[in-house]
Amino acid sequence: MPTPDWPPASRCFDLRTPDGHVVHARQCGPDSGEPWLVLHGGPGSGCSPSMAAWFDPLRHRAVLPDQRGASRSRPAGTRRRNTVTALLADLEQLRTTLGIARWGVVGGSWGAALALAYADRFPDAVSALVLRGTFLTGFDDVQALFNARGAGRDLLRGIDGRGEGFPAARGRLLVATEMLQLGTDVQKLNIATQWQRAERRLLRLRPHVGPQTRQQQVALVHKYRIQAHYLYRRAGLGRAALLMAAARIGARGLPVTLLHGLQDNVCQPENALRLSAAIPQARLVWVPGGHLAEGAMAQALGAAIRASAWSVGA
Repeated sequence: MPTPDWPPASRCFDLRTPDGHVVHARQCGPDSGEPWLVLHGGPGSGCSPSMAAWFDPLRHRAVLPDQRGASRSRPAGTRRRNTVTALLADLEQLRTTLGIARWGVVGGSWGAALALAYADRFPDAVSALVLRGTFLTGFDDVQALFNARGAGRDLLRGIDGRGEGFPAARGRLLVATEMLQLGTDVQKLNIATQWQRAERRLLRLRPHVGPQTRQQQVALVHKYRIQAHYLYRRAGLGRAALLMAAARIGARGLPVTLLHGLQDNVCQPENALRLSAAIPQARLVWVPGGHLAEGAMAQALGAAIRASAWSVGA
């Protein structure tokens, strides 16, 4: 498996969409390699160059776009024309621009939900799916993050924090969404910092220490503005819609690998079981560890990509 020092050899470019967005993308590996699309989580996080380490630099052509408003895409942090329908259109524009007939798709967390929607909407474009820790955008997915008694009970604490269940979680998200859009600079940064702190606890990461530059602060606000925007609306998808999409994907016999961490407390393990039932031919792999694509999960991703490569580009 390639080492993480491979990504610097990648090539970055910008894709201009017909409606005024600029989607930043990174491409790694030879143009003649087996094509793979990588969909990041978040929403709003952007792709990390380290994701390229899942691929063989001599065998695979990996394309890593930052979704609308995320990371290096522009305008950064915008909710304008930022919908799942638009994201799917961007992916198709990216594929045709690069001259790729079909590609495998790797998605983690929110990226796995987007991968399911993409494979359902453009069935002829996708030759294999590798999904990690799928977020199914259902009521219970959001509630698990924002419910006062859920795993993410500290997330957005103090923002309309009374009550429990999805209505209360949605109320906190609405306040956060509007504040991240219309609040003062101090209010925006306070909410984004609070969100990041709680998210790192949920992911079992150490708290961020030390001062942040102004550029880092702005990027943090942009990230959580996009995330609040999508989570409040359940991304315009919802669990029922995604499971129906999964069933249609299953009926086509598309090769699918489902990876889920045994200790994942961000995306429910039940999601993997639901997808496995909807896609009977899917290979379900339980991986030691939590939600992040590191350690055993990173190795499992590389193995799943190599195992799926026979069908990519076929």
